Amino acid sequence: MRVKKTRQSDRGMYRYPVQVEDGRGGYRTTYNVIKPGEDGITEVMIKSLHAMDDHEVYLNVKNGHPPMTAEQKAAKKEWEEEHPGEKYQMNWNLSLDYIAGDTDDDEVDKSSVLAGASYDPFYEEEISPEIQRLRDVVASMTERQKQVYQLVLLEEYSYTEAAKIMDCSPANVKQISNKVIALIKAGV
Repeated sequence: MRVKKTRQSDRGMYRYPVQVEDGRGGYRTTYNVIKPGEDGITEVMIKSLHAMDDHEVYLNVKNGHPPMTAEQKAAKKEWEEEHPGEKYQMNWNLSLDYIAGDTDDDEVDKSSVLAGASYDPFYEEEISPEIQRLRDVVASMTERQKQVYQLVLLEEYSYTEAAKIMDCSPANVKQISNKVIALIKAGV
């Protein structure tokens, strides 16, 4: 579970852990490194991988500290007043046993908890018509337009930064960006 973002100085490449056999019946962790320019990998791909990791870190940190109820906040404040200078202990229990209801029964089915927490990106019960139209517009774009859409409109890179990544001029990026915006307005 990731709880720290990758340092800016290490974002020119992407590094991820892999479990390999150690020759003694166990496993050890090694790291694979991918770099732009190798095997068709681009800087945009590396940035996208880091963006996904950053989002995972955000969610892990956010979900690791669920919001407190008014009663919990009052109890915390009372404890801090009684113990000046000490830090209130926050022990978040996010185990399946806690979520499913802690019982002594070993036969508790936790699959319903897991099913409720799972997300299948290929299955969505209901998509708004606006979102579907936007997806259709993006699907109809050229690869260059999709790249500008990702860099400029979604990730908020400047035209100059996007131009460096795409190896073209900032004016070209601006022209493509204007075309993308026109396509979106026309389609949505």
